[in-house]
Amino acid sequence: MQTMNNSLRAGHFTSSMVYKLINKGRSGNEFSAPGVTYINEKILEKRFQSCLDGGAHTQVLAWGNFMELTLYSILGVQYKISSKETSLHPLYGEFWSGSKDLYTENPKTKVMESIAEIKCYQKKNFALYTDCLLKKDIELLKNEFPKEYWQIVSNAIIEGVDIGEAITYMPYVSEYEVIKEMAEDYEGADFWKYKFIRDLPVEDLPFIPNDGYYKNINKFSFIVPEEDKQLLTDRILLASEYLLNS
Repeated sequence: MQTMNNSLRAGHFTSSMVYKLINKGRSGNEFSAPGVTYINEKILEKRFQSCLDGGAHTQVLAWGNFMELTLYSILGVQYKISSKETSLHPLYGEFWSGSKDLYTENPKTKVMESIAEIKCYQKKNFALYTDCLLKKDIELLKNEFPKEYWQIVSNAIIEGVDIGEAITYMPYVSEYEVIKEMAEDYEGADFWKYKFIRDLPVEDLPFIPNDGYYKNINKFSFIVPEEDKQLLTDRILLASEYLLNS
């Protein structure tokens, strides 16, 4: 699988983590403790000119990455893949970047119309996040899953679109043999990461019954509120003052 361009992420506030900058701290502090830590990490990345979190690997991360690849083969052709492509904000690219999973475009003009973020969580988180998405409530999503919500908002801002979509995926048991075969045939340099998919039985992996409570693919598409676009932009611009002056 293609890897992200870390040169466009190091020293940049990235969509997947900007939620840390939303909340103010106690006693009138401009940022919460997680926000301050995040800003300081970006200052260090700026000095190193590289990301601090490179090289991490777990089966959970590997499963999520491989399920994204699987989902790409299931979704309709209206979706374009871009999960390993990092985009810079058109005005604030010096310190703000993001990597959207998918996007759609107008079939006539080829202009991007929406962005989408895929989450292929383990069973408990899949259930909790999917339950939230199925309620089709923006405020609920923002309050219960701020990380996922603000990632969508950030990428929508960067790409200049108004529509964001949250997607969850967990394969049906009936998809097991196809997924196992995909893992066996995978020839990338990181093939070793997916050996457990080839080796483990279906009951030891995050699959759901074909006739169970959940569908394998769940979606919530919404118009990103302008006030949230502005709020996030204001918070990132405030954080950038510390980053650029470090």
